[in-house]
Amino acid sequence: MLELWDILCNGIFDPLLGWLLALNWTATLIVVALGTGLILAGIRKFTTNQDLLRRIADDKKRLKELVREAKSAGDKEAQKRMRQTVALVGLKALAQEGKPLLLTILPIAILATWCYNRLGYHPPRAGEPVQVAFYGPLSAVGETVTLLPQEHMTADGWVKLARQESVRGQPAAAATWTVRAAAGDKPYRLVFRWRDETFARGELLVGGRTCSPRFVTDEEGKLGCEVRLREARPLGIVPGWGETFPPWLVGYLALVIPAAVVIKRVLCVA
Repeated sequence: MLELWDILCNGIFDPLLGWLLALNWTATLIVVALGTGLILAGIRKFTTNQDLLRRIADDKKRLKELVREAKSAGDKEAQKRMRQTVALVGLKALAQEGKPLLLTILPIAILATWCYNRLGYHPPRAGEPVQVAFYGPLSAVGETVTLLPQEHMTADGWVKLARQESVRGQPAAAATWTVRAAAGDKPYRLVFRWRDETFARGELLVGGRTCSPRFVTDEEGKLGCEVRLREARPLGIVPGWGETFPPWLVGYLALVIPAAVVIKRVLCVA
């Protein structure tokens, strides 16, 4: 299912945003963040009662002034009434948030998936060392796995022993190679041989604008291949926090949150 979702998201946004991948990585991230801000502002503008939200904002501002005045006068009853009114006004504003939230979930989820696939890692350049791994069941530990040689590709040996590793939180057998390859328009097909099994779903694209699929498995999920690409970091130093917040996402959120606020003000969106 995840592979199908990736294909869907890439198929939607590659024609729309693929040209951005020719830009500097940081410039691409900035443009995508600004575009996200425009999407959020546009959906909010056309799915909410802007006149009502503006009046609510004015009412909240005035009520807060009245609360301060009542506090200065020591009138606790007035403070209580004003705070209750602020809460009621806030509920009216909250009722306007449901529709834009629902309508933004899907496009933002698709865009975020595209960003993960296209901006999360740097595509390898010609001659750059890339580590590729074959995964199999634990019974394969200690056995040999062969990566079939290909023209214009070199490796630190074509036959490796499988060792036990944790793969996405599960123990498995893993054999790894460091390969280098010439740039090409088409991806290299990574073909692995283990026992009488052949796994040929892995790909390595070198010198392109996009990255190869990082992790693919067979239909049963028994055999798999990972292409360990160089992770993209904003400014080359911004860290991530595990799988939940990779570096590109940290940089994206750091840009899109202020961008959305500024765009809302520029477009006068309440």
